[in-house]
Amino acid sequence: MIGPVLQFQDLQRLCRPSAADGASAPRRATVEAWARKIGLHYTYDAEGGIISTVEALNAALGLGNPAANDGQLGADAL
Repeated sequence: MIGPVLQFQDLQRLCRPSAADGASAPRRATVEAWARKIGLHYTYDAEGGIISTVEALNAALGLGNPAANDGQLGADAL
């Protein structure tokens, strides 16, 4: 990871955590299919792998910050 950027190797480990224990790392197609499945916004790096950001991953997982007005009703809601 470089700052907030998740490199392809980071996404491989997130896609298949068992790969960190010596199992074979997932292929590019597998990582890209996983990213599409969870709704992760990504782009391609110079080597054909995908890269994304921590913020995009959090959003795909539903871990984003709530909106400033979440849970607050305005006067016109009554």
